[in-house]
Amino acid sequence: MSLSDSKLRNIKAPYEGKAELADRDGLTVRITRNAIISFNYRFRWRGKQQRIKVGRYPDIKLSDARAKACEYRQVLQEGLDPRSYANRHQEGRLLGELCND
Repeated sequence: MSLSDSKLRNIKAPYEGKAELADRDGLTVRITRNAIISFNYRFRWRGKQQRIKVGRYPDIKLSDARAKACEYRQVLQEGLDPRSYANRHQEGRLLGELCND
C-alpha cells in the first residue's frame, strides 16, 4: 500500500508503529520514536541489499521523493550504482553554490 501525504503529516511523537513503511518502486520511510521521518531508496547492487537516504520529511515532499526514487531506479537500470550517482550530483550542486558565492 502506498503512502500518502496526509498519513505522513499525522505521525506524531511518541511513535509506536512500524519503524519502516514501504511506498512503491523501492521507496520507503523510516520513522524514529521521536517521529522523525526519512525517505530511503532500497535496491540490490551486486546481489546485496543497499539503501540511499533521499531526504527528510517535510523538507522534501513525498512527490519529490518518489521522483528521486524513479531517477535512482533509472540509473540502476543503466547498470550504474545509484550511491555513486547520488554522491556525484550532491558534490556538483555544492561546487556550483560555492562558485555562485
